[in-house]
Amino acid sequence: MAAMPDFANNRELKHYCPDFRPVRRALRALGARREPPRTQVDTYYRLPAQPGPRWRLKLRLERGRRTLVHYADSYDAGIRSVRYAFADVPDPAVGRMLAAALGVSVVVRKRREQWHAPQTLFNLDTIEGVGRVFEAEVAADDPAEADALIARYQALFGPYLGPPVGASNEDLLRS
Repeated sequence: MAAMPDFANNRELKHYCPDFRPVRRALRALGARREPPRTQVDTYYRLPAQPGPRWRLKLRLERGRRTLVHYADSYDAGIRSVRYAFADVPDPAVGRMLAAALGVSVVVRKRREQWHAPQTLFNLDTIEGVGRVFEAEVAADDPAEADALIARYQALFGPYLGPPVGASNEDLLRS
């Protein structure tokens, strides 16, 4: 039997965002470092229903690199919890094989602007068919510390954010 991957955990804020400009100002004041914007294409595959959390599988294409991401997410009071594992996939045939074996649920295309701060990735995404979405992904190695950072980010960015997003990008485009 194959070994299970090592899973990591995040706690996240995920909100619609009408205007990224005030968020960028707050990120600069926070001392976050900006990466060049990039395009991501996420192909989600259909997985059989299983008891427990809903697991998802997507293949991300970004700058010619393919990454397979297996994750489950849940939402509580505007906070998203994610358990995930990923692997680089050098062979382009893998995407075609997954599509043939599982079927494609949806393809998500987005422009991502990413900012880095200690323990946190901030994503300013413009998603085709959805609009602008802000994410703050906090590494949840220490849950109490992650929750404290999430509370800090809610206070800092809250005035600039729209409603929370209580669904994955896959669900947003399928609905």
